Amino acid sequence: MSNPYGYEGQTYGPQSGYGYPPPPRAGNNALLIVTLLTVAFLMFAGGGYTLFAVLTDDPSDRRPTTPVETREAVIQPSQTPPESQPTQNSPSPPPATNGQVLLSDNGTTNKTTAQFTVDATWQIHYTYDCSANPIGTGHVSAAIKSGAETIDTPLTEIGTKADKTTPLQTRPGTFTLEVTSILCSWTIEVIDVP
Repeated sequence: MSNPYGYEGQTYGPQSGYGYPPPPRAGNNALLIVTLLTVAFLMFAGGGYTLFAVLTDDPSDRRPTTPVETREAVIQPSQTPPESQPTQNSPSPPPATNGQVLLSDNGTTNKTTAQFTVDATWQIHYTYDCSANPIGTGHVSAAIKSGAETIDTPLTEIGTKADKTTPLQTRPGTFTLEVTSILCSWTIEVIDVP
């Protein structure tokens, strides 16, 4: 059978004027390996330092980066924690400080609380315990929300354990608290301050 294009019998090989390609270069692999190992080391060293900095950060050492509104604050003294340790799955709510408790909630993960309505001055009393966390510390924060709008974030804590009360809040309205918890059990109360 004949080829209609007229190429029968031709052998395939390098075209005239073109030789075989040169052999691959040797020695570039060492430079590539050294570069990759250096990048990997810097990533691990930098990542380890970042984790260390986050876990050992003391929020009381921070200074505000933007001007904040100055308000008169009344901070209630912390209650002495109970002698028995609360269980991680259902910590007991913290004791109420002066005033009526408008909301009481607890948990071990992120949660949005039920709505509460406040008139003038109020506070948030909270506890957290991250001692069950394998690394010994964790993170707890709470944002005051009105619908989808975040009004304020009065508490952001990184540590092992605490029992605290926020400064007075003076904004009336109906709100929820959006609690974020990383490896900690927590309790939170909203207290109407007379």
